[in-house]
Amino acid sequence: MKHARGIVTGTAFFAIVLAALLLFAWNRPATMPSGRPGDVWINELASLPREPGTTCDELLDASRGYSNLRLFVNGMDTGVRAVGCKDRPSPTLIFSMRRTRPAGADTHGDDAVWETLIGHPLRSLPDGRSLAYDIQWSKDGKTRHLAKEDAGMVVRIFQWWAPAACILVLYVWWLLVYMAHHTTLLRDAAPAGTPLDQRTYSLGRTQMAWWFAIVFASFVFLWLVTGEMPAISGQALTLLGIASATTMASSAVAPGRESDRGSAGVFFTDLLSDAQGIAIHRFQMVALTIAMGLIFIFEVATRLSMPAFDPSLLTLVGLSSATYVGLKIPEAAARAGPSGNSNPGRPPSGD
Repeated sequence: MKHARGIVTGTAFFAIVLAALLLFAWNRPATMPSGRPGDVWINELASLPREPGTTCDELLDASRGYSNLRLFVNGMDTGVRAVGCKDRPSPTLIFSMRRTRPAGADTHGDDAVWETLIGHPLRSLPDGRSLAYDIQWSKDGKTRHLAKEDAGMVVRIFQWWAPAACILVLYVWWLLVYMAHHTTLLRDAAPAGTPLDQRTYSLGRTQMAWWFAIVFASFVFLWLVTGEMPAISGQALTLLGIASATTMASSAVAPGRESDRGSAGVFFTDLLSDAQGIAIHRFQMVALTIAMGLIFIFEVATRLSMPAFDPSLLTLVGLSSATYVGLKIPEAAARAGPSGNSNPGRPPSGD
C-alpha cells in the first residue's frame, strides 16, 4: 500500500503514547485507599456507612434480601438497592452503583437522578463529586433512615484506564483524516488513472464518515470509562442511516467525475460547491451536521450517555439531506449534453 509507511508510523506513535500512559497509571499510587467507605465508583460495588442501631440480620428480608434498602442522593431515589451488608469492622451497606430506574419514575425523572449523581464529569475529574446520601429502610409500612447524620459520599466516574479510551479515539480519528487526505476514501468516483488532486471531496461520504467517527468514538469512550457496553441510541442509528442513504442516493443520481476546476481537492470548497459555486443547500447541510455532531460529543462527555435528539430535529436533518439529493438531479441534467454525455467544460460537484 502506497501510504502504509505513514499509517504504520502513526500507529506506532499512538501505541507508544498509550503504553507510556498505561505504565504511568499502573505505577501511580491511588489518591485514596481502595474500598474506603464513602468512595463510590460508577458501575462498581460501593460500601456506605450506616447507623449501628441495627444488625444485618435485622435488615435482611427472607424473600427480598436487602432490596428493601434504598439509596437516596440529594433527596432523590436513585433506584439503587442494597446487595449486601456488613456489621464489622464498621456497619456498612453495599450497593451496586449501576444505573437503575426507580420504580414509577419516568425517563425524565431517571435522567435527573443520573445527572445529579455524575454532574459534570470533566469538572469533577481530579477530586470526584461530593454528594449527600440517605439510606431508607421500609418495613411494616414504616420508613427508617439508616444513614449517619450528614452522611456524604464521593462519586468517582473515570477509572484509571479512561485516558486509554481518549488515546484510542484520537487514533481512529487521526487514521480517518490521514486516509481521507491521502487516499480516495472520501473522494468522488472517477475513471481509473484520475489524479487524486482532480477528484473532489464528496459531501455525502464526508457526512457518513463524520457520524461514524462520532458514534464509534462515543461507543468506545463510554465502554472504557463506565465499564459497561453502552447502548447505541435509536437517534444515533437514525443519523448513521440518513448519512448512508444520502451517500447512496447522491452517487446514484450524479456519479462523480474528474474535475477540471482549480479548487478540486480543497476540502470545504468541494463540500460547499456545486456546478454553479457555493450552494445554500450544501451550506445548510454542512452547518447542521457539524452543529449536531458537536452537541452529540458534548452530551457524551458530560452525561456519559448517547443523546436522544428530538424527532423534529432528526426530521430536519432528513429534509436537508433530501433537498441536497433532490437538487443534484437538475444539476446532473445540466451537465449532460443532448446525447446524455457529460459536458466536459463544466466541472461537476462532489457527491
